[in-house]
Amino acid sequence: MQDNRMFKQTVIALAVSLAFPAASAFADEVDELINPNVAEVAVKAQYVNQANPLYRQYTGINTDGVHGSADVNVVQRSEAGRWMKIEGRDLGLRTQELKGSVEQQGDWAVGIGYNQIPRIAPVEVSTPVKGLGDNTLTVPAVFPSEGTHETLMTERTATSLTARKFLSEHLQANFSFKSEDKKGERLFGANGQAIAGVNGATAATSNRQIFLAEPIDSNHQQFEASLDYATRQYYLSAGYYGSFYENKAGNALFVTSPTPNNRTGMSPLSLVPDNHAHEFQLAGGYNFSSDTQFKMNVGRTYAIQEDDFIDASLINVGGGNPATITTRKDLGGEVVTTNVFTSLTSRITRELSVLASYAYENRDDKTPQETYLIDYAHGGAAVPNNPESQKTQRAKVEASYRLPMGYNLTAGYDYDYRVYEGMDELYRDKIQEGTWRLDLRKSLSDTVNGSITVSHSNRDGSRWGTTPVTVLVPGGLAVGEHWTAPTQFSNRERDKARLLLDWLPTNALSLQMSYEYAQDNYDTRINDIGLNHGRSQLLAFDASYRIDDNWKTSAWYSVGKNEIGQHSQQSTFGSKCDGSGTTAAQKRTNTCVPWASSLNLTSQSVGAGFDGRLSAKWSVGGQYLFSRDVNEYDISITDVGASSPVAVGAGILPDTKYLQNTVRLFAKYAVTKATGVRLDYVWDKRELDDYTWNSWRYSDGTRVFQKPDQITHVIGVTLSHAF
Repeated sequence: MQDNRMFKQTVIALAVSLAFPAASAFADEVDELINPNVAEVAVKAQYVNQANPLYRQYTGINTDGVHGSADVNVVQRSEAGRWMKIEGRDLGLRTQELKGSVEQQGDWAVGIGYNQIPRIAPVEVSTPVKGLGDNTLTVPAVFPSEGTHETLMTERTATSLTARKFLSEHLQANFSFKSEDKKGERLFGANGQAIAGVNGATAATSNRQIFLAEPIDSNHQQFEASLDYATRQYYLSAGYYGSFYENKAGNALFVTSPTPNNRTGMSPLSLVPDNHAHEFQLAGGYNFSSDTQFKMNVGRTYAIQEDDFIDASLINVGGGNPATITTRKDLGGEVVTTNVFTSLTSRITRELSVLASYAYENRDDKTPQETYLIDYAHGGAAVPNNPESQKTQRAKVEASYRLPMGYNLTAGYDYDYRVYEGMDELYRDKIQEGTWRLDLRKSLSDTVNGSITVSHSNRDGSRWGTTPVTVLVPGGLAVGEHWTAPTQFSNRERDKARLLLDWLPTNALSLQMSYEYAQDNYDTRINDIGLNHGRSQLLAFDASYRIDDNWKTSAWYSVGKNEIGQHSQQSTFGSKCDGSGTTAAQKRTNTCVPWASSLNLTSQSVGAGFDGRLSAKWSVGGQYLFSRDVNEYDISITDVGASSPVAVGAGILPDTKYLQNTVRLFAKYAVTKATGVRLDYVWDKRELDDYTWNSWRYSDGTRVFQKPDQITHVIGVTLSHAF
């Protein structure tokens, strides 16, 4: 084996020496081509004038000023075929990543990695609530004029280990482990006690919105191992995947205040429980010939959630009534999922290829059903959990035929069938959907290629578990409940089309265009109540142009539109929807108000860039990006007269707008062949017009807001050296 490696290196060196005349001036170039060893280090310093919320969101830079970091890249290969690689990025910042590996080519390999992923909330928070980040929050009894500025953020730190080993010529073992810690706080809130004197609250037991921050402190460990056996004729793989999640923040979030008896009128809020899952799978494939292949995969997963409940005595229920009647100390949650997948592909003739596949999934929810809550406010009804099992079957058949004149036609049919068991009988227990697909591709010339794809699907299902009351009252309103068909169970017709075009007018110019259209139409249960239709369009253009060997440019533009239309009706709990009653208050309670909405989202983006060399030592480049998102809320409410419980002017919502302008420029200077300096400049402007954040204030006085105009300047200097 060593002789073969030396022979290959000798041939490469000989070829390079023939391509470049033997001279000392080219000795370094030849060495670079035949020697993969690399050792590079870059030291970076960037100045941020203002760490605005939207710019900082994923950069991890939360303070103004200078921030330093380093990059490193080392690749070493020995004569015996042993590789060592070390790669580091953003070392010293919250986004840092470091990984290393050692590999004996064709025998074994081990690797280790570490990375951080921050997310800083894109909003500003000023709150009097104390204890953020802990599982016990304190709402003050008397609200101060101003709260404390808080920055909500989460940070993931992950460590990974990988290994693989060839046990024989055909047998390979693989192993990986990843442990990720996530810490911080996440924006949250709940209805509960308000503070007297704030936002009209007259007593400490008023039901108002309370600002909360969910504490994040978790560890997620993942193990994966497999044993793979492969020959030219077939392959087999047996594997295991394990997931272990631990929430170190506890199982509940408690809210207190220094009022009498330290009561807030709120029960503890549940946090994500500990859980673990184990997946076992067996995969294989067989080549009947070079044109026909068969694949199969069988798996079984056990997902378990058995974290202890909080003590029932901590749940705040008045009147001396018990909060729950179950004696269970944990959910005893267990879901066993069985997966089977098979596929067969074959090239029957030179022109015809076929594909067929089948997938089966049985999600068996073995969680015991218990009564956990008592709804004392509505007749003392028992509220049990609802274990739900689901069986899914998917099948696909597809044929591709190469037609004359450069055409290629693909036709296919997809079938999806789902059965729900043990679920609430308000919905369907069977759903089926079929989709026809047609794709036509054509090489119009040596420089033009295009394709068009169309599909039509239809979804329906079994009878509904309940029938909505069909008695109508004056005005055509439905009386009763469950007249809304949930989107995932509704009958639906879906049509989609896609057009792609790729054109190379010259060797220097490349153009691409794409257009996609999709439309959904839904059947409703009664009086068009529910989601009626959805529509989306996307048009995009891309262009790149190479001016010469030193300069190249690019530009792009895209516009997308999404629309959703739905009907509903506003009603209070227990409304008769007939306007009856002897008092004005009773008439308002028993009056239901139909309304309709058309929600539209329009997104546009345009950009351009350039990259080139001014000389042998200088290179420059830049990029400009503009994007604009507009949400329109077209809501119409039916006027049902003086008894309407809806206030005049309700439903009129302003548009929300989001704009981004970003300019990026760089210049690189080669001081020597091994040393370089790079200058970067970023100008980033964000504009927001969002009513949801402009004037919102929690009942406890907390303000969560966004700056409408955010401009960030970043200046960076990078010094790099290759050893």
